[in-house]
Amino acid sequence: MEKPAYLGIFGPGPNSSAALCSDNEIIAWAEEERFNRIKTSPNSYPSQAIAFCLKEAEKKGLTVKAVGYAWDCDNYAELATDNLKETIRKYPSETDDISLKVQESLNSLYDPMMIKNDLTLILRKNGIELDDLEFKFYAHHLCHAASAHYVSGFDDSMIIVNDGVGEVASSTLYFIDDSGEFKELENVELPNTLGGLYASITEFLGFRAYMDEGKTMGLAAYGKPNPEIQEIFEDIAHNVENSFQYTVNPRYRYSGKRTYGKRFTDLLVEKLGKPRKHGEESAMKDPYPDIAYAVQKQLEDFLVSQLKYAASLNLSKNVCFAGGIHMNCKANGMLGEYDHFDNYFFQPASSDNGVCLGAAMLAKKDFSDTEPNYPKLNHLYYGPSYSDDEIEEVLKRTKLQYKKCDSIAKEVAQLISENAIVGWFQGRMEVGARALGGRSILANPLNPDARDHVNKHVKNRESWRPFCPSLQAESFKEYFDTNIDSSNYMIIACDIDKNYLDKLPSCIHVDGTVRPQTVEKEANPIYWEMLDEFKKITGHPIVVNTSFNVQGEPIVMKPEDAIRCFYASGMDALAMGSFLIKKP
Repeated sequence: MEKPAYLGIFGPGPNSSAALCSDNEIIAWAEEERFNRIKTSPNSYPSQAIAFCLKEAEKKGLTVKAVGYAWDCDNYAELATDNLKETIRKYPSETDDISLKVQESLNSLYDPMMIKNDLTLILRKNGIELDDLEFKFYAHHLCHAASAHYVSGFDDSMIIVNDGVGEVASSTLYFIDDSGEFKELENVELPNTLGGLYASITEFLGFRAYMDEGKTMGLAAYGKPNPEIQEIFEDIAHNVENSFQYTVNPRYRYSGKRTYGKRFTDLLVEKLGKPRKHGEESAMKDPYPDIAYAVQKQLEDFLVSQLKYAASLNLSKNVCFAGGIHMNCKANGMLGEYDHFDNYFFQPASSDNGVCLGAAMLAKKDFSDTEPNYPKLNHLYYGPSYSDDEIEEVLKRTKLQYKKCDSIAKEVAQLISENAIVGWFQGRMEVGARALGGRSILANPLNPDARDHVNKHVKNRESWRPFCPSLQAESFKEYFDTNIDSSNYMIIACDIDKNYLDKLPSCIHVDGTVRPQTVEKEANPIYWEMLDEFKKITGHPIVVNTSFNVQGEPIVMKPEDAIRCFYASGMDALAMGSFLIKKP
């Protein structure tokens, strides 16, 4: 009997990715950047990620029945062009012709005929004819919502989606109950966008928009309330009380002359001063931390308003969050402390690397006889894996000296306790922006110099940026002062318990918050075992964990990537499968 599978795709666009589901489980899920080594792979179809998903389907004896694409290409051009023309009518400016040209290029990029033609060729190279399959374009925010609800473990839920923009919506509130239908209750459309505004300020601060928003979030902790800056932000964006709505003044983003950047106008510069020049000025220089603080505080206030409104409808005790804004772990942690809902779920791949999963699950809903019924997400290890034989073949080919360990977990724990920085390459690669013990760089959280050493000699990034810890799930409540029960994906920031404030200096941010990963034994046995060995040595089942890459590059995927990164950085040892490589 044929066993069906459902393929979800997103790309071109930031976080181009693909996912494949059977009737009852996620089979494969990966981002194109890991294959082509281009950060976020914004200009590519996920052709290699698709090929990987299809190979995994073949291994499982699955036959692809339907394909979902996470952008409503059928309606996008009309929706987006009409929206832009209305914005121009209300806020005319000297750059309107440029805005219209940009929109024309986006209309071409997501032309439904072109997308289907290109996907036909990609699938044909993998032995599949798109014309033989069911195919559907789905609204972007609907895919975000599906990616969260279907793996939340909830029967019904409110779903809050916030990002830069879908087709024209930037925030959407959905409700789904046992009827199985997503009901759109509210939306906010361009030019009003929380994600777009945060991206504009990220660029103003000298970082890369739609890529470095985590730096803005981290920098905010060094800022303080500044009445003058706060007044400016109140003019930039306004929260509509007792509703889901907000407004963003486009005069500060696109509707006006843009001398200094792509995503902010000269009016913003007139109000806030000159933008930071990357590489010439420190982000710690006044007033940049205070600006970061202001945009972060405003974002949190707006999100709390949305949360309260959603709760006031009294439709569900459960709430899910998705969309790129909800990669902001500081805001997520703040939301999770409220008691407006009984249960909270934050999609860990909440940026656009998650929408392909939603598209696959929606295809399952529309092109099968049963409703999606997937178990609660308990890990993100859905990428490629490499056996010891495959790893050793690479080590021999590259003529490296190595040893095979009886217990790689024990060896690594000992090295970390001695303050070594260790590359950790084990099992299937995780999907998403955060390394979760599949492709990680590990360090000793008890060592006060570990953060500076990893920032300077390994990651080549700003000295003020924090790192996150992984710890055994059983110890979560001991180390953190929070109402949240667990944090498996580094998607929520929590306050450290005061008893450990001075004991774990290398994984605590300046504001006393930590973005932890709780490791469950059944989800990642070897990583849990390493933490257990570290506990035997130090008394603490917790290590510093950062992604296995250097600044500006994707997380490593295959052994060759790991070796290249290891020798191009200041790591001391590399643990791949059962093998250990040490630098002299």
